[in-house]
Amino acid sequence: MPASEQMNRRLKASKKQARRFISAQLIVTLVLSFLFLGYNWIACYSALTGGLIATLANAWFALKVFSINRVDKPAALLTAFYVGEIYRFLLTGSLFVMVFVLIKPVNIVVFITIYFLVHMTPAVVNTFGQKSGNEN
Repeated sequence: MPASEQMNRRLKASKKQARRFISAQLIVTLVLSFLFLGYNWIACYSALTGGLIATLANAWFALKVFSINRVDKPAALLTAFYVGEIYRFLLTGSLFVMVFVLIKPVNIVVFITIYFLVHMTPAVVNTFGQKSGNEN
């Protein structure tokens, strides 16, 4: 099998894994937000905004990284990775500022906790996916 064909297969598998991670983050965000709805409305939308920030930032990163379809140019792939990471940090910071400036009141404990939990969701999905023998 040629090296470029093998790299294309790996790229397809990575795109599929990224979609799975982002889907899991969105599901976790919605479920946790719904659970906080039983507590109070402020906690609910604080959880929703925290989870959506983590999900949107990671989706943006995946979009930037996987916008490069040519695997035979490692420099372009590396550049896309770095640019995607920089944009992810800027997007996350901007969204955090927007939440604290535009949304009043915010339950900061819930907001930060759900952001962190949703941000860690891909690691949990990957860990359980490997234990079950699912590599894709």
